[in-house]
Amino acid sequence: MTKQQAEKKTVKFETEVSKLLDIVANSLYTEKEIFLRELISNASDACEKLRYVSQTDNNVKKIDKFEIRIHVNEKNKTITIQDNGIGMDEKDMQTNLGTIAKSGTEDFIKKLGDKKGDVNQIGKFGVGFYSSFMVADQVVVRSKKYDSSSSYLWTSDGKGTFSIEPTTFDFSGTEIILSIKKDEKEFLSKYRIEEIVKKYSDFVPFPIFVTSEDDKKDKEGKEEQVNSAEAIWLKDKTKIKDDEYKSFYNQTSTYYDEPLKTIHFKAEGVVNYTALLYLPKSQPQDLYHPDRKNKLKLYVNKVFISDKLESLIPAWLRFIPGVVDTEDLSLNISREILQNNAVINKISTAITKRILKEISDLKKKQPEDFLAFWKNFGPVIKEGLYEFNDFHDQIFEFSIFHCSEKDEMISLDQYISDYANDKKKIYYISGENKENLLNSPQMELFKNKKINVLLITDPVDEFWMPMKMKFKEYDFTSITKGEVDLGDSKDDKKETEQPKESKDFITYLKDHLKDKVKDVKVSKRLTTSASCLVADENDMDMHLKKLMAANNQNISDEKRILEININHSLVSKVMSLDKSSKDKFSEILYDHAKLMEGENLDDPKKYTNLISELVSL
Repeated sequence: MTKQQAEKKTVKFETEVSKLLDIVANSLYTEKEIFLRELISNASDACEKLRYVSQTDNNVKKIDKFEIRIHVNEKNKTITIQDNGIGMDEKDMQTNLGTIAKSGTEDFIKKLGDKKGDVNQIGKFGVGFYSSFMVADQVVVRSKKYDSSSSYLWTSDGKGTFSIEPTTFDFSGTEIILSIKKDEKEFLSKYRIEEIVKKYSDFVPFPIFVTSEDDKKDKEGKEEQVNSAEAIWLKDKTKIKDDEYKSFYNQTSTYYDEPLKTIHFKAEGVVNYTALLYLPKSQPQDLYHPDRKNKLKLYVNKVFISDKLESLIPAWLRFIPGVVDTEDLSLNISREILQNNAVINKISTAITKRILKEISDLKKKQPEDFLAFWKNFGPVIKEGLYEFNDFHDQIFEFSIFHCSEKDEMISLDQYISDYANDKKKIYYISGENKENLLNSPQMELFKNKKINVLLITDPVDEFWMPMKMKFKEYDFTSITKGEVDLGDSKDDKKETEQPKESKDFITYLKDHLKDKVKDVKVSKRLTTSASCLVADENDMDMHLKKLMAANNQNISDEKRILEININHSLVSKVMSLDKSSKDKFSEILYDHAKLMEGENLDDPKKYTNLISELVSL
């Protein structure tokens, strides 16, 4: 029996490790490729530790170049990850690799105390190493600590025990050899490994090299570094050129032009994070696709975590590309837990406020650029007004709308200051385009009295306006619903002062059209048109109802109210007819109102024939 065999120790994992290993290997991570991210992060931490120690202890030899090497051997079915970092002795292996959730990194940071800002560590909870067992049926670790002459070998199949024994290892650092499972052979491709490195570890601060048995070096034996090794968002802003910002914008998004605005800041306090975000100039093609999610990338100490985290930024800011990097999360946290994580929620609130502030500043300082931006993204941002959140006031600060009294778009504050009314109402009408709305019969009285009406063409507005109801002390009021009350005493008396003939005609129409309309009234809003349709005060706005029907939404079949202009020649003509002729021609007023709404008639030919016949009478 050799001395090495005599000193070999086989030890059981602590704390029900069989269960914990199963959780780590099968449940903790969503993607198996994560194992490489975790091992690279550990290697980076080891290099960072030795870099720090060598700077603070003159007795430690300075390392010229820290690096991480990954070697793929398809023939032997192994992947080797090697670093020249701080290394481990027997005690470190026992402590750090023998106990789940016992992190050497965490201990190291605790020992630093107030100096922990001088060292940049990635790992926190010490479970990442065990993700190796997702793809490997055996893991071998060889390591030599920087201040030791002895080296050790750690071996385990992840099924309950591990062994530690002395070994021969020529340099300080750590080497991990994974024996890849039969059904995980995709990871024995050098190109697959490089792809994972670029995806998750591109910004690890030490160079990463990937090699394989088939590699052919040039005459000088040069190797190409796989990762960028520099996270632009962590650089001093004053040292970043515009071209660098643009290049990163194009690299991390689907946009190929220049960004409208770059938002780069570092937050320190309850939660620490750095954000590099962009306001885009152009719309992505899938902006309104139902499956479109935000593409904001989350990093933990330069290590990629996810770009599918819905809680990181609201869906109504899904067009914002960029990165958020924090040190206040563990690499090992699952995507499901992240969705309801307190740190993520704080970051989300903070970056949302910052983005909205930047948009507001854009409106004040660069109004033309803001207008182009608003046309592209305003309808999406206003989805935030439909949600229950704390950002409504910030969104209202820069939201603008078309209106009847001005060619340019105005804000709600402008409406209140320039077009205030005693009724404390913000009047609006909704439809498919501005021109049709301006020519709508419901607009006639408002145009005559020069009362400003918001022209709502974004469908989202029709959902939040009735729900929000108010802006400051002003009520949002659709002019196609209910009675028109403009505070004009003459108009208020209009209906009650109608002659008996007019009242009888209204009574007649109510009975004759009872299967088609909810009610018939003398209109206060029509001045030039013969008739129009409006929704009852408590019913759904007419255009919203059309939108929902077009999207196959189940809606109640509410009848509308027919309003007629009692002074219009067409109405006077029908009103003057005898009973049998009224029965024949009165439906013209209903069909006329439908046409004014852009609706199809049940029988267009009948309508045109009746009009021709009526004119000839």
